[in-house]
Amino acid sequence: MAKEYETFARERAKILSGKEVVLTLRELSPGRKKYRGVNVRCVVSRPPRPGEPALWIRSVVGLRDPEPCSVSIVEELPEMFQAAPYSDFFEATERAERR
Repeated sequence: MAKEYETFARERAKILSGKEVVLTLRELSPGRKKYRGVNVRCVVSRPPRPGEPALWIRSVVGLRDPEPCSVSIVEELPEMFQAAPYSDFFEATERAERR
């Protein structure tokens, strides 16, 4: 079965810009790693490209975009971002993009 991920996003247009972005992906494929989270630098494509894992985008309140995308993972990032405890997660990912 092909890999499938989901991500939560504040700015959907930024993710769909065709540029590299830093995202936290949650794996949806069945098996032992289902719901595992991974931080990545990636490029998201819409419409989905053949051979790439599917990506579902959710809003910050959990509403799922009805159309899937595909994701090309450029680099896996560390499990944790450098940030103060309880700080804004989206700000931490934006800082990771600038590096």
